[in-house]
Amino acid sequence: MTAPTITAPQLPAIRAELAEWLTDTGPNGGPVAWSEGFDGQTAVQERANAGRWAASLRAAELFFVATDMTRLAVAAGEALPAYRLHPEELPAQHGLLMWEEPVNQGLRGGEATTAPVIAVTWAVRTGGVAVRTWVHREDWLTYMAEGDARAGIRDLTPDEVRAVRQRYPQPITAMAETWLPFGKLPGWLFSAPPPGLSLYEQEDRARTLGWLQQVERALVVTWLLMGQTLATARDIEPPRSAVKFIRRIDPGMLAATRYVQLRHRGFGPEAQADAGGPGRTYQHRWLVRGHWRNHWYPSRQDHRPIWINTHVKGPNGAPLLDPDKLVNILRR
Repeated sequence: MTAPTITAPQLPAIRAELAEWLTDTGPNGGPVAWSEGFDGQTAVQERANAGRWAASLRAAELFFVATDMTRLAVAAGEALPAYRLHPEELPAQHGLLMWEEPVNQGLRGGEATTAPVIAVTWAVRTGGVAVRTWVHREDWLTYMAEGDARAGIRDLTPDEVRAVRQRYPQPITAMAETWLPFGKLPGWLFSAPPPGLSLYEQEDRARTLGWLQQVERALVVTWLLMGQTLATARDIEPPRSAVKFIRRIDPGMLAATRYVQLRHRGFGPEAQADAGGPGRTYQHRWLVRGHWRNHWYPSRQDHRPIWINTHVKGPNGAPLLDPDKLVNILRR
């Protein structure tokens, strides 16, 4: 089954459903589902973890990152292998952020390493920020249903897949949890594998750390972009059909989704003149640093300086030239 598209107006209702599910102590509730070996923790640990994430979701600010900004974050993240994060760089203490397209390589790339990550939740705690990654439920089921002969794991039967789908009714499913310390390099950059792992287990661990590293880089750059003039944001309200449902669960949880996108400048007549005349096409985007420009004011018959914010120029969706330049701006 193909994963359905999720849009910004749907995010408040998804958050409400997840928060309710993670506090449902019944046999079909989130604590029971999460306690069945999730992340290798004990049932008691995972039930408590479900409660913590439910509380965080209720307090979370909602963000939906447009495709263009998502791609820029991924490209710049590849040039940002390590970053010492600080509390003031986060847009909120608790958040649910969804990217319009995945930020890691996804299901296949020779071997399945994970389902494509499309969202994260985070919660600021003492010394750092806890991050939980989320994927489309159908992508997660596709990944989980395919066994691994080397690990002795068989494929799930269609009946087993249907049973798992019923246990996880939400459109997104948690994949893994990670930790970003404040003021330090992420611990996985230098952590050696624990002793006693087989060669397969060591390779599987390396693959897991690889996709988590991709997601963490993209997330840190997304946070940094949101604090720069490179990004713009506007609030999108949930549809009326979702308002009553959200209010029933928790009236204080009703909130708009902040839709975040690049401050992008395309090719108007002025841009075409700067680029060398009309009719010229470009296959890349590039970063234009903030600068002063003399602007003609006809009413005053005079030039006055105006400040042009840092922005991205070029065709929407085209690859970014030299993402290192963006990284240098973000690090200032």
